[in-house]
Amino acid sequence: MLIAAALVATPLAATGIEGFKHSSWTPEQGAPSNVVGIAQTPDGYLWIASAEGVFRFDGLSFESIPAPREARFANAIPTSVFADRDGRLWVGFNQNAGAAVYRAGRLHALSMPSPPPSILKFTQTADGALWASWGGQGDRLFRYRNDNWQVMDRRLNLPPGEIAAMASTADGSLWVTLGNSRADGTLARLSPGAARFQTEADRIGFTMLARAPDGALWISDRNATRMIRDAKGAPPIRPRLFPPVAGAAVPTLAFDRRGGIWGTTRGVGLFRLDPATGTGVERLEVGRMLSSDATIDAFTDREGSIWVATDVGLDRYRPAAIARLSAIPPDVQDGLKLARASDGTVFVAGSHTLYALAPVGPARRIADGLGRIATLCPASDGGIWIAHGGSMTRYDATGSLTTSFALPPDPVAPTSCAQDRRGRLWIDGAGTIWVGTKARWQRAAADLQGGGALDIVADPDGNGVLVNTGHADLLKLDAVTSRGVPGPPLAIGALAALWTSEDGVYASGAKGIARIAGGRVQRIEATNNPWLVGVRGMALGRDGAAWFLVRLGIVRVAVRDLARGFAAPTTALPHRLFDSHDGYATRGQAISFRTPQVAATGDGRLIFATRAGPLLVDPADAVRSTLSPPVSIRSITAGSLVRRDPPASLTLPAGTHTVRIGFAVNSLAVPSRNRAFYRLEGQSGGWTAAGGRREATYTNLGPGRYRFQVIAVSADGVWNRRGQTLAITIPPTFLQSWTFKLLCMALGLALLWVAYRIRLRFLAREIRSRLLDRLRERERVARDIHDTLLQSIQALMLRFQLAADGLPAGHPARGALEEAMDRADDVIAEGRDRLSDLRRTEGLEDPEAALREIAGHQLAGTAIAITIRSSGTVRPIDAVAWDELASIAAEVLFNAARHAHASAMVAEIQYRSTGLTLRITDDGIGIPPHMAKEGRQGHFGIAGMRERAARIGGHFRIERRREGGTEVTVTVPAAMVYGSSRKR
Repeated sequence: MLIAAALVATPLAATGIEGFKHSSWTPEQGAPSNVVGIAQTPDGYLWIASAEGVFRFDGLSFESIPAPREARFANAIPTSVFADRDGRLWVGFNQNAGAAVYRAGRLHALSMPSPPPSILKFTQTADGALWASWGGQGDRLFRYRNDNWQVMDRRLNLPPGEIAAMASTADGSLWVTLGNSRADGTLARLSPGAARFQTEADRIGFTMLARAPDGALWISDRNATRMIRDAKGAPPIRPRLFPPVAGAAVPTLAFDRRGGIWGTTRGVGLFRLDPATGTGVERLEVGRMLSSDATIDAFTDREGSIWVATDVGLDRYRPAAIARLSAIPPDVQDGLKLARASDGTVFVAGSHTLYALAPVGPARRIADGLGRIATLCPASDGGIWIAHGGSMTRYDATGSLTTSFALPPDPVAPTSCAQDRRGRLWIDGAGTIWVGTKARWQRAAADLQGGGALDIVADPDGNGVLVNTGHADLLKLDAVTSRGVPGPPLAIGALAALWTSEDGVYASGAKGIARIAGGRVQRIEATNNPWLVGVRGMALGRDGAAWFLVRLGIVRVAVRDLARGFAAPTTALPHRLFDSHDGYATRGQAISFRTPQVAATGDGRLIFATRAGPLLVDPADAVRSTLSPPVSIRSITAGSLVRRDPPASLTLPAGTHTVRIGFAVNSLAVPSRNRAFYRLEGQSGGWTAAGGRREATYTNLGPGRYRFQVIAVSADGVWNRRGQTLAITIPPTFLQSWTFKLLCMALGLALLWVAYRIRLRFLAREIRSRLLDRLRERERVARDIHDTLLQSIQALMLRFQLAADGLPAGHPARGALEEAMDRADDVIAEGRDRLSDLRRTEGLEDPEAALREIAGHQLAGTAIAITIRSSGTVRPIDAVAWDELASIAAEVLFNAARHAHASAMVAEIQYRSTGLTLRITDDGIGIPPHMAKEGRQGHFGIAGMRERAARIGGHFRIERRREGGTEVTVTVPAAMVYGSSRKR
């Protein structure tokens, strides 16, 4: 039964500019309003002239650039911006302020005799000359060459009229359009080397000029949008005319890389023409991919995006890999269904309308007013089958209805269908599967395990079909009476979708995907490819890649990588995700909407069914950009110093310890995907990932030389490893200088010396105090001996004398007794001398004599000759200190006499301002090293000498001389050994 419907293949017009990702910036996002001009410098910055001033944009933030400091710019507003071939930025101002050029971080005013009321346009000819114009009366055309401005109207015989636009062509010609908005215009040309302008014969309105990427000149006036000169400067032979846009006033044109022409209107929105496809004029108006109808200027950046200046900010149209087929509306109730016919035509079905997208040309409406379309699938002999309104209908590749018959009696509408090699149709029903032809339907004896058939596809290796029942395995059916047999094990968990592709049947599940081809199953696990979980479909594009519809967007995988993945199932697949930045601002359809969700047209374009409607991907538009992202150092802040665009080498104020460095990655396509890395050599050598920040802060910097470096990688993975560098020098303050450090070191040493002296004096007082106690004890002992022992001895001697006197003169005992009494006198005399030494408190005036006396006693009975000498200025030696020194000397001389086997000795006293040194040497056999260090076992002579030296704050050393013999040295500080006499 044929169903009456409108079967007219009607080309559909797009309801928006497709294939471009729209973004807008208004004052709410920090953009200036009333933008009148856009330019881009080689460093990637987008420059904006607006009523609020001059701004530059790095894709993330707008930076205000102050006007020149001269008084004439105080109230002037920028009216135009222009980047010349040398990378300099030129800005035109109103209020007769003239022009300025951006250099070294700020705008510099240029001396311009008699500047016009406003500079509206700039251009540059092949000879390097810069031209500026204004659109009023009087002097209108100016040339800047050799650092001078010249008025050129009369010199070059410029035709009368207001200048609308200027452009230069590759041959070096300067083209100017003139007139006024209420009359026809004039096209004038200044050829290279010519002395005057030549008026061309073209009939034009008052219009802007635009130079296309191929060098041709275009205009858009009230008559048409058209090319007026080709790349060689000649009029086109057969100019193609595009109808004018009603209400457009002096459109400014820009050209995208797909051949489209964009035009502003100054009041009725934005338009785009596509000369390649001839699809007519595409229009955008406020609220629909446009921030305002007052579009003023259009500009194409280095990455192919179109920027539009409006009275409320900026709009950008970036070529996107994903375009929405706006001619086909979404269907959120029943979902869109896709089917690819054998000739490459992709059919799209909504609730009641059938569309077709042939390999060439736009989408067409095939049938409208149909009953509710439940499902559709490819016909084995070409065309498609659709189930709708109780009927199964076949359309051929041209969209003509060829066959129709009733669906089987089932309480539910089918959601999936397939036609096998024998021409049998298989559809799902309420807990069953139907198979049939035009003649009749039969219920297949399939065991659906208590569920239903979610997807049905033709079996590539048999005469039946494969069925997805939502379980972990497929059901394979090839006869009506067969209950079916399990398909090959997939091992990918519960199945989500089943679809056919050119290289086999694919299934997706909770653990990955599987491919059935050539009688075997291959799989790729989701363990290292989490994006493979729950894939909705896949198709092969003309770029040699597989395109998957996944949860987060669309994923592209090269076919060779896919093959490697099937060979090694746990391998992580190299892939590229296309998401909202690429035009996928939606989600996949509900899982209850079956049929394939992805299909490829015969020319390799991809159709994806989503909640926002069908999306179209042309792999030719999804090529990664090879442009390296420009990197610039935007600013440096150190205390009160702020430098915009600092030079390559910069010296900061002395004492700087905190530095903030701003930088930019000026790839404007998807700025949030750009990644930057920076480091500061001299503080830390490692790279730091900037994340979303575009500023680096360093604290606690000391004086020295540093090198800041920043590199970046674009959203397409292209690196700029050279990046930008900034050499920073921080001079030291006086407090950080070496002079100050040396002074501090000297002061520290002086303080240490003072502390040492104070400590020495303290120790001297301590030792003197102890020695004074000893001296007092010695005086007491001497006094007691004198008053007791000596007195008693003298009394005994008197008694002995009386006894001796009582003996006869010749008595033998008398002589012995008198001899003993003489010896006792000597002992008493010697005791008095010793007592005198014990009571001595005055400083020793002649230590040499004291040493000779000691030597006389200790070396008596030996053949050792001793030399006693002194050096330096002789000073009195403290009695207590000398007592210790004398005891040490006596011990040394005594040991030398007993053990040294010496023939000569030298005792030397050295007087110095820092102290006194007593050195005694001999030429004997020398003391063994271990004995010099530890002394003779069981003897305490050396230990005692060290203790005596320590008691007076001195240092004792005994060592074997290299030339033979032994040397003993005692050094005592001045504060301990030189002292004033104590009077008691």
